[in-house]
Amino acid sequence: MAKTVVLITQAASTCPTYAQRLHQFFGSSIALKTFSVEAGDFPRMPTDADLYIIAATSSDAFAQISALIPDKEHVVTPSLTFFKKEIDALRQFPRGTQAMLVNLSVQMAYESIAELNYLGITQIEFIPVYPGSSYPPDVTLAITPGESRYVPPTVLQVIDLGPRVFTTDTLLKIALKLGFTWFPKSAEFCSYAESLAHQGQSLAALWRANLKAESYLDILMGTLETGILGIDVNSCCFAVNDLAESMLGLKKKESIGQSFHVLCPALSRQLTERDCRHKTSRLIQLKGTYFNLTIAPVDWQGEYIGCFLLLQRFTAEEERQQQFRLQMYHRGYQSKYTFDDIIGQSDAILRTKQIAARMAATDSAILLTGESGTGKELFAHSIHNASRRRDLPFVAINCAALSDSLLESELFGYDEGAFTGARKGGKLGLFEYAHRGTLFLDEIEAMSQTLQIKLLRVLQEKEFMRMGGNCIIPTDVRIIAASNEDLLERVRQGTFRKDLYYRLNTLPISIPPLRDRGDDLFLIAAHLMDRAGTHFTFSPAAQAILRSYRWDGNVRELSNLVEYLFILGKERVDSGDLPDYLCPSALPAREQFTPKPSGDPAFWQAAQGREPLFCFLLRTLGGADQGMGRGTLLSGALKEGFRTTEQEIRDILLTLNRLGLVTVSRGRGGSRLSQRGHALYQELAQNAFPKIG
Repeated sequence: MAKTVVLITQAASTCPTYAQRLHQFFGSSIALKTFSVEAGDFPRMPTDADLYIIAATSSDAFAQISALIPDKEHVVTPSLTFFKKEIDALRQFPRGTQAMLVNLSVQMAYESIAELNYLGITQIEFIPVYPGSSYPPDVTLAITPGESRYVPPTVLQVIDLGPRVFTTDTLLKIALKLGFTWFPKSAEFCSYAESLAHQGQSLAALWRANLKAESYLDILMGTLETGILGIDVNSCCFAVNDLAESMLGLKKKESIGQSFHVLCPALSRQLTERDCRHKTSRLIQLKGTYFNLTIAPVDWQGEYIGCFLLLQRFTAEEERQQQFRLQMYHRGYQSKYTFDDIIGQSDAILRTKQIAARMAATDSAILLTGESGTGKELFAHSIHNASRRRDLPFVAINCAALSDSLLESELFGYDEGAFTGARKGGKLGLFEYAHRGTLFLDEIEAMSQTLQIKLLRVLQEKEFMRMGGNCIIPTDVRIIAASNEDLLERVRQGTFRKDLYYRLNTLPISIPPLRDRGDDLFLIAAHLMDRAGTHFTFSPAAQAILRSYRWDGNVRELSNLVEYLFILGKERVDSGDLPDYLCPSALPAREQFTPKPSGDPAFWQAAQGREPLFCFLLRTLGGADQGMGRGTLLSGALKEGFRTTEQEIRDILLTLNRLGLVTVSRGRGGSRLSQRGHALYQELAQNAFPKIG
């Protein structure tokens, strides 16, 4: 069955040349699919191909393409060279000759110059020329690797070397990854190698010495950073390279022809005959050392004749990385936003973005503070994407969303049998998933003192231990923490550890609330409209109301407003179209409320503009026998006629919690009034709650 090979080049014009070469060498053994950066069709390439060849692309394009390929082991980045006859023609030019080297991009122009210099063409002074660059009009000679279309019109003599071609080493890598063991002995390959200006030192020596076919394999195995052991159909060893000899404690000369089961009993016990007939990869342990073992079976004319065992040694850190790197790909541990996604032109937000961008260049811990809905997670994503860790995992977790035990297991993982119900084989923690990347801890103020101590140790010692484990695991993680509350006040109250606060607060960033960002709210509203597929404008009166409103829910609250106005379906929004809570003076008399002189002043200050909804929640919780969840409270508020959302209910509960009026439990415990909250509830009940509908 033909192997699927995907070829991607920078220019569409070079694809046919490379495709022709591949068909020349591998014929019907491959099913070739071609794509190019220039055509912009590479995002549609298949993701299950046997091999991806990314040829002559810019570094930016290479990064984009690589991100789409699930298994980087199936990628070959070819080395390119020129044919001998074209290079011999260049040798005729005298020293001091000036020539333009014309190519598709600056990077590819310099690569071609470097290759020509390496091949001995040093007497010509090359001037890189590419689309958009300047060029010396007095230079009349141009040399190009198949890109004559970009030669300036002033040039009198053009030498087209043709597109650069694959080196022999590259073709051998392709053959090895596809399992084509017949390739080094093919007549096409031998003839091609002789025609190249650069054959590769080991291969040139091979041709000159006229070695036997078996030597091809020896040289190939010696160039790889992998231990290779060849086993025939009778389980006898027929090939051992130097690295396998070192890894397995063998003597190459004494091993050839010996039984694999006798030579490597520890490895043999971990394999069955069936294993050797199927291409697989697995993690194994030999004498306390971890290895990645790849089994590559060899068929000849449809018949199994043996296999190659490929061994790569892993350190303890690399062993963990190999396991969870594959898991990460499917769990989406990647940052989604950059600083360009943070909308606004106010001095407040521009200054905050500038500070955050400078801090992104370091590895120090960052503490993001700001009200709920100001965009702390958006900043965390952007900081990661602007850091040197941008290509590594970005892992986020909300510390307020989980109980202590669940949060601990999520952060640090656990070993098998750590507790009742623990997953067989254990579980990796987020510190392991985020290794060498960034871990974002949102609402860190909700973390218990016990977990605060464990987190502090990780930050200080750069290591941790899984729950139920006895192995110290080193970690390299950049921490970004966020809080809706004043953590320093929490420190003064004794609910947050001082040492952890100062460890996290190395680089503080305070994100301004929406009410301090002027007309940014209209820019953000326009963006939210685009995202919702709608458009409307605000009258001057409506704009004045929006500017004067407090926006306690910040961008989240603005998003709710845009959704509300979208449903109204008006092209121009006037003050009368805005929800009642934005303009309390327009409320019917039965919805008006004048705060009583009695009661908690902090409560009325926090409730300013939303007194009816605050009072409704206080009254509902005060009349309940047990904790109530946000969903239940939202249902009750909607039945009472409030235009609100679950996010707004959550924000108010957090505000009441900060005031000491409500306790908010994790999980299914819900929210309930504290002793202080009950006292306020009783006081207001005696004076009668306001009528709200």
